[in-house]
Amino acid sequence: MYVLGERIRTLRKKNKMTLEELAGDQLTKGMLSQIENNKAKPSMESLEYIAKRLGVAITELLEMVSSEELRKVLDEVERNYEESFINYMDNDHTIQTCTNIIELVEPYLSNLTDSYQSARLFEIYSYCLFCLKKEDWLLYWNKAALIYDSLNLTANRAQMGHFKCMTYFITRRFQETLQCFLEEKNHLNTVHIKIDPMTQVSLDYHEAAIYSALGNTKATSEAMQRALTFSRKEKIYYKTDKIYQLAAIEALLGKESDRFNYYLKKLKQYGEFMEDELFIELCDVLYVEYLLHIEGNIQEAMIIIDRYCLPVPGIPEKIAGDNWNMLQKGKALFYGRKYEQALDILQTIFIPAYMNHPVDLAIYYLKDTFLALCHKECGNREKALTYAKMAYDHFSLLPPSIFKKLTVDTYVSLLAD
Repeated sequence: MYVLGERIRTLRKKNKMTLEELAGDQLTKGMLSQIENNKAKPSMESLEYIAKRLGVAITELLEMVSSEELRKVLDEVERNYEESFINYMDNDHTIQTCTNIIELVEPYLSNLTDSYQSARLFEIYSYCLFCLKKEDWLLYWNKAALIYDSLNLTANRAQMGHFKCMTYFITRRFQETLQCFLEEKNHLNTVHIKIDPMTQVSLDYHEAAIYSALGNTKATSEAMQRALTFSRKEKIYYKTDKIYQLAAIEALLGKESDRFNYYLKKLKQYGEFMEDELFIELCDVLYVEYLLHIEGNIQEAMIIIDRYCLPVPGIPEKIAGDNWNMLQKGKALFYGRKYEQALDILQTIFIPAYMNHPVDLAIYYLKDTFLALCHKECGNREKALTYAKMAYDHFSLLPPSIFKKLTVDTYVSLLAD
């Protein structure tokens, strides 16, 4: 019983008893110490004896907070967590929410048992500690993980493993992310009886995403194919859209036209099946990248871009749209030799704070490459070289891609001028 030992120790100290006094003549000091440190599980007979010595009912020893009360606390914590704790973002609202959750959970920490509610509270509590940069977050993460293991709640345990891996990923330590992932995957396969289909697909998808971040194309493709084959076999569609999207972008960055068009078609079919309009825009945006960087079809690209980058009412010379669409507009204007207009747009593009995957970063780092190209065409060599160097430095940390090649070629060309 995972936190039983801590409760026994708390009550013993509250009663100002030593280990020897509580052990009495039926337990040894060493055995009681092991029980308090959760290294040994007492028998029911020993529990009854300890409860009697502490002057409490055994039910009070086993559960100092009622299940009903614990459920109410968890419901409130879940509401706060789901509404505010998104993408591990370091913003004032998330920080305040984490602080509030910690204040809600802390009074119950020493009373939590080996239940699902307890595990979930430990889990969310650990996430909030991490968000607030508290070093002891892993202690409570481990408590939750052990309870999920004991209850064989595989999906919950896998989600915790994903969070742990993300603590490396968001600081762009991708090799450590992979090591963490492989350890967590091995743990699930070793400890848990069976991995449910949705969790298995999720594992394969995240493995593909991590290998993609490391530039290991072969391992990425193998993991994606495992996920898709397994999904077809089990007749489930969980994360299918994410897998197709990753596959399409990987093909784009590798300048593999056939694979790109194949996965883009699959992504469109999935969107039509789900009747989700957001997929139409996603497919259009991906296709524009293909038109700009592989086909060189600027005219068709601009037609699609202009569906999403619209004039601002009252200011006809100004347009607005999604950050990615506006970036594409800037690139298309460059290829259309409208350099000043391209500069105006490209200078407004920003990299979202939550973005850490090299595939996503490659798309946005290209902004500086095109700023350099625009300044070069406008005769501003010094500014062009500054932006080219900035882009070159960013891409030096990323795997090979057509975007990286364009950036390196631009920088080398400017240095040679």
